[in-house]
Amino acid sequence: MQTYDTVLVISPHADDEVLGCGGMLARLSAEGSRVHVLYLSVDGMSHYGLANPVTYEARVAEIDRVAKLLGFEYTIAYGDRQLNERLDTLPRRELVDLFQDHLDRLRPDLLLLPSGDDYDQDHVATFTAAFAAARPIGRSFGKWLVPHVMSYEMSKLQWANKPLALCTAFLDISDHLDAKLAALREYASQHRPVPHIRSEESVSALAVLRGAEIGVRYAEAFEVHRTLL
Repeated sequence: MQTYDTVLVISPHADDEVLGCGGMLARLSAEGSRVHVLYLSVDGMSHYGLANPVTYEARVAEIDRVAKLLGFEYTIAYGDRQLNERLDTLPRRELVDLFQDHLDRLRPDLLLLPSGDDYDQDHVATFTAAFAAARPIGRSFGKWLVPHVMSYEMSKLQWANKPLALCTAFLDISDHLDAKLAALREYASQHRPVPHIRSEESVSALAVLRGAEIGVRYAEAFEVHRTLL
C-alpha cells in the first residue's frame, strides 16, 4: 500500500468511519500514518433497536474507546447540537469552510469521504461540501490540494435509488478485520445483531466480497475521485 503521512477522514456520525474504513484506519495507524477523524454531528438521541436514549457523553466515551483502539485523533464539529439527521439544514458554505480549514491546517495526503450515493441526507450534505472543499486549486494559490481523494463504502449503500459508483481502489484488511469488528462493538449504541446492516455479520460479508474481488480474505473498497501518480 502507498504510504501516507497524514490522513483526514470525514465522518458524518460516530461509527461511519468504522463501517466504511475501519480496517484501513487500523492498518494506516499501525504503519505510522497520522490519522485524524472529523466527526460532524455527535448527539444524544434515541435509536431504532435500543430501549433507552443514548446521552451525548456516552457517545463521546464510545469515540474515545474507538480512537484508542484504532489509533487515531479526532475532532467533533457539532457536538450536542441536535443536528443528527439535520446536517442538510446547515448552509453548504459553512460546511465547505469547515472542511477547507481542516484541509489547510492538517495538509493530508489522503482524504476519505462518505459516499455521495447514500440515501442519508447527512451523508449527502457532507460529501457535497467536502468534495467542493477538495476542489483542484493549486498550492501556489495558498490552498492545500489533497493528492488523493476517495469515498468509503458500507453495506447500507445497497439501498440506493441509482446505480452505485464503481469501486476502483481496494485495500487488503485481512490482518485488521478483527480490529474493525472490535471497534464496531465499542460503538455499543450503534452495534446491532444480524440481520441489521450494522451487524458484524453484515460488515464481515462486505469485507469477504471485496476480498474475493482482489484475491484476499478480507478487503475494503473505495471510489477514487482523484489520485496523483
